[in-house]
Amino acid sequence: MGAGQEDVDDRQLAIVFMKVDANCDGTVDWDEYLSYMLLEYQERDLMNNLFKDFVPFPKTLKEIQSTHRDMISSIKFFPTVTHRHGSVADESDHSFGRYVSVSKEGVVNFWTLDMTNLRSVTLEQPRDRVKPMWITDMICMPNINMLAMSSTERDLCFYDVNASKFDKIFQVSGMEHAPLCLDYWYDIKNMNNAVLAFGDSGGNVCAFVFSEALGSALFGSQNAKGVGCRRVPFHEILKGCVKGIRAIRYLNVHEDWVRKVQYCPNLQSVISCATTSESSMFTGSVDRKKAGSIFHIRKGLQCFEYSKEWNVIVTGGMDRTVRFYNPYVTTKATAVMKGHNSAIMHITLNGNSGQIISVAKDKQIKVWDMRDQTCLQTVAGRNITMGPHLINTLCYNPRNGSLILGTTMLGFLERKADEAEIGEPTSHNKAVRYSLFNDLFNQVVSACDDSIVSVWDMDTGTKTIQFSAHKTIERGVERSVEITSMTFDPSKRRLVTGARDGTVKIWNFNNGACLRELEIFDSYEVTGIVCPRQKIITTGWNRRLTTYIDLQDDDDVRQLPIRHKDDVLSLSYYAPSHLATSSYDGDIIIWSLETGHMLSRMNAMEDTKTQTGRLNTPVTPARPMGREKSATGLSEKDTRKAETKTSTTSVVPKENDQLALRSILKQPNTINDDENDEVKSTGKESGRKDLGTNTILPAINNQGRVVATDTSPQDSSGNDSDSTSSGDDSTSTRSQDRAESAHSGRSSNEFYRINSKSYAEFQRKHEASVDKILFLQAREQDKETATLMASGAEGWVRAWSIDHKGGLLGQFLATHKKNESVLTMTTDSTNQYLITGDTMGYIMVWDISNYCIKPSAAREVDHATRVSKFPFLKPDGLNELRSQLQSQLKYQQNLPKPPPSTNPEETLKVPLKLNSFRAHLQTVNHVEYAEDRELIITSSTDCSVRLWTLCGKYIGTFGQRGGWSKLTDPIIPDRIPRRMPGDVKRVASAITLKVLNGGTRPRWNLARNILLLCAARRTLGKASNMERSEERRVGKECRSRWSPYH
Repeated sequence: MGAGQEDVDDRQLAIVFMKVDANCDGTVDWDEYLSYMLLEYQERDLMNNLFKDFVPFPKTLKEIQSTHRDMISSIKFFPTVTHRHGSVADESDHSFGRYVSVSKEGVVNFWTLDMTNLRSVTLEQPRDRVKPMWITDMICMPNINMLAMSSTERDLCFYDVNASKFDKIFQVSGMEHAPLCLDYWYDIKNMNNAVLAFGDSGGNVCAFVFSEALGSALFGSQNAKGVGCRRVPFHEILKGCVKGIRAIRYLNVHEDWVRKVQYCPNLQSVISCATTSESSMFTGSVDRKKAGSIFHIRKGLQCFEYSKEWNVIVTGGMDRTVRFYNPYVTTKATAVMKGHNSAIMHITLNGNSGQIISVAKDKQIKVWDMRDQTCLQTVAGRNITMGPHLINTLCYNPRNGSLILGTTMLGFLERKADEAEIGEPTSHNKAVRYSLFNDLFNQVVSACDDSIVSVWDMDTGTKTIQFSAHKTIERGVERSVEITSMTFDPSKRRLVTGARDGTVKIWNFNNGACLRELEIFDSYEVTGIVCPRQKIITTGWNRRLTTYIDLQDDDDVRQLPIRHKDDVLSLSYYAPSHLATSSYDGDIIIWSLETGHMLSRMNAMEDTKTQTGRLNTPVTPARPMGREKSATGLSEKDTRKAETKTSTTSVVPKENDQLALRSILKQPNTINDDENDEVKSTGKESGRKDLGTNTILPAINNQGRVVATDTSPQDSSGNDSDSTSSGDDSTSTRSQDRAESAHSGRSSNEFYRINSKSYAEFQRKHEASVDKILFLQAREQDKETATLMASGAEGWVRAWSIDHKGGLLGQFLATHKKNESVLTMTTDSTNQYLITGDTMGYIMVWDISNYCIKPSAAREVDHATRVSKFPFLKPDGLNELRSQLQSQLKYQQNLPKPPPSTNPEETLKVPLKLNSFRAHLQTVNHVEYAEDRELIITSSTDCSVRLWTLCGKYIGTFGQRGGWSKLTDPIIPDRIPRRMPGDVKRVASAITLKVLNGGTRPRWNLARNILLLCAARRTLGKASNMERSEERRVGKECRSRWSPYH
């Protein structure tokens, strides 16, 4: 396992074994392991190459004018630290502060974050010296607001830079050698603790450990104003005569000048380097508990940088090589990266993003990736137009990604625009259809319309690997085919995907290897895949179930008779022996897994009861599995494969016809907003066109949806086909009518009335569509217990009992507004929660613990716990509670009425809504629930996959820059920072803001008080005006009454 294998535990080894052993045979041979590793690195390399256009520094160098006249010695960032004089301080970052640069002749410049000059100061030169003083290095000390500089005068000078001051306060003098490089660290939790380390021209390294940096003014009390700086002899510090300071000195650790020094708090050690082969790098413990370590590197080192996130030392030296070292292993580097043509002079890194920046003697700049040890970008030296001098210093800001270079002038390299400037972060380039959570590997697997499968690390949100799944050849050009269905096998080690062209493939998703491609018999879209008990069952627009044996050497395939009259949209499995399919016309059919027979049929638009016995549905026998040769000399299987491969994606519509029809059939929304009072957004913001006012339906691509036909009047079991009109004749008539309407110029409104007597009848058929069905696995089958949830058009979620005496037990509307649809649902293992996502981008969590269940199986629910857990349920006060109740009542009054066939008087039952918030601005295509951490994963047409807590806290978007901080176990929502997606924030309602902010409404009370104050002033103003008017009226009457002329 390489260096650091002692940190690998048994669980990690088991996970690696399961990733390699994708076929679940319990063994891993050498060939299997090498194949896995080779494919994994190939896919990762391909993924990295795809994203190479996202270079860190896309812009050219920007030269900065300054007052420096000589070589710039140092550039540092001076962060702004709050609560400086307290025992607890905020962690300083590179978001607020200023840059400071100093040149050899002693000119100091202060800069803003965008490199605008604030002020310039020139240091005073010693008067009793013949040669001028040169500044060798500088450090910033934010906890005490000072700058420290080293010079050729063999001293250290400390300057107070509070406000606009620049006063020399302390001077440490009497050193034997000139200090050449400095480093400073302070404890953000207790700013009295600090460490100042420096290396000198004699090869010595020294460290000052401060324990009273604030209380004792660093070196004790300073001199009175006007007296000058206080001189502190260096030998007194070494002897411990200065209070609050402990000095550690490492003598002659290098044979040459010390090029760089750095203090590492987590190692409690000082690291230094020099350009000597015998003692290239030294690590010494500050507390002297460990002996120092010497690294021997050919030709020595010019620079290094330690990463606490990765616990590695990255070095660069005269041999033009970047190396990785384990701090505790001095004999050999853990990784080597080559690419520079001259000696490496400077190295800096960003541990959070895993990037290294190296600068060579010829001014060539390279950006490396620490994960894959690959070069991300190379900036040629000829593009660094900063004069003939070498780059003497640099400063990298990991917050904004900018790099400042210094020779005799300053240069500024900017990172590309932030995500806030270029738009919201996305996970894919096209609409995301599925996102599955794998609890075995703690990964999220997502797929988009571009047929790209991406694997994400759940803890950090970073991408592990991606690969392209389904492709086809169209006119000699390879094109991607949309992934329309996806699931894991029972072992969670393999991924099964189905595409729009009917192909089904099995993958080892950890390295992108295709393990098997299943035999197909048509090119219809696959809309459902389940994997029960060593079987793979698929369905789709071919309206039938196809069963495969999940064995590598078993090609046995079985096709069940066609029972649906329209396209199948969803498939679900109920352990141990039931399947359910739903279609566009509203039919839900229950199947026996063992025999393949249809057990019952349900349709809310026809009846609330379960239909069993002899059903009026078309039947087609299973297609024979023979291998007879065709007229072309190929077997039937080979002929079908050839036909499939030569089929083009142009005949497949790019968008789902049902979704297009649903948008067209929507009527203008005339009701007020519901309880969320959603801020109205334009069509551009929401990503959907408002088609509610369209009265003419556009034509569907006739070639896009080929209708499966019935070829036999009798099934294999001997049952007669009762409905001949809905089988072969009806489908052929529908196809013929579509073709005739396309050629005869018939209006599109008439075109969509095929098999419908009126437009209202056609609209009713559309509203019957069932897009998603979900079995409640924890419930037992009973006539009084709902075990199947169905959702789809018009937003109705219906609860069915699949018992032969059961039927429709309950229904409720689960959308934010009228005429929206619920395309996805999920639940937990105990069926306590039901999570839905609609076409407006809303996520809702429902309490179904006791919903449509027999009384003996009812559970006790602690409502107080629910209120404390879900911010959506928390009222802000009596007025808030009253407004919520009024909003709920108003919302219920404006609800569309369920169809009369569903018996709404008995079945209209609404469970408790635990949560509701807007997660996306466009349709939520899939929602997944990670039960072990109570997290919700949503994927949307807006190309993003987002992670939320169950209570509604936003964690992040998979693929966002830098990911997020590693998730804790367990996850405590109150400790998650308050933030939300920018697109949602712009249009979020008060309730959404309340949920995403954890139950609080920032500045809401202030805004409410301001409005109340304004209203009160307006009311008082009206009252005072009325009083004055009344006084004038009374006075006028009195004057007229007592007038002498009256």
